[in-house]
Amino acid sequence: MTQAVLSEAVARQFSRAAPQYDRLASIQQHIAAQAIRQIPVSSGRLLDIGCGTGRNTALLAERGFDASGADLARGMVEYASLNYPHLSFCVADAQHLPFNNDAFDVVFSSMAMQWCQDINLAMSEVARILRHAGIATLSIMTDGSFGQLNASRRASGLSAVTNIMASHEKWLTAAQESGFTVLQAENIAYTDTFADILSLLRSIKSVGAGVRCDNASVSALSRRQLTLLESAYQRYKTPEGLLPLTYRVSHLVLEKQ
Repeated sequence: MTQAVLSEAVARQFSRAAPQYDRLASIQQHIAAQAIRQIPVSSGRLLDIGCGTGRNTALLAERGFDASGADLARGMVEYASLNYPHLSFCVADAQHLPFNNDAFDVVFSSMAMQWCQDINLAMSEVARILRHAGIATLSIMTDGSFGQLNASRRASGLSAVTNIMASHEKWLTAAQESGFTVLQAENIAYTDTFADILSLLRSIKSVGAGVRCDNASVSALSRRQLTLLESAYQRYKTPEGLLPLTYRVSHLVLEKQ
């Protein structure tokens, strides 16, 4: 899939998810909260890349930043603009940001940059729009995410449907090659839990994250396939009887040199 086609598909899916996103994306908000805590400064002109509904942008503005947001999904930007009219939002691709060089003191992004096919270009854009000594605080979903789901699908005779994502190490390399000093870097596992396989699968689709980057078609599962998948997933069941879904996330705090 070309980047243009992927961008359109991602934008369409996340635009549809906008009205329900904040209600359903609890683990995404937990990850964003961790990233916000890691920002080592408390003021300055800040851009939230992949701002979604604008919730985090507004939280950052409340903390004292001159915050604005950018998102690929027009529906998300419209939703954010409606709910936070005092803030500025625009439609933009993280790999082609419509801002001047050295325009921001801080860049923040949570659970968005994994959609970029060219991670080096995305990281170089973050560096370009930051001033000297500017800070980037990023949380990015990485490879190893959804491991239980992929293994259970294989055990059920089904193909994996999650996207191939760049590793923590590749994002680190991209950051260093873009001229950043790494102030902090860690890859953390976050696990959500669900009562059954249908609610687990819906948690991915309902927040817009079901787009395939390889243009492969994904057929709806039959009742028999769902039963097989849920049976295979039992090996991961928690002591409370819930089905886990793990996100692996790189938390990076970077300084532009």
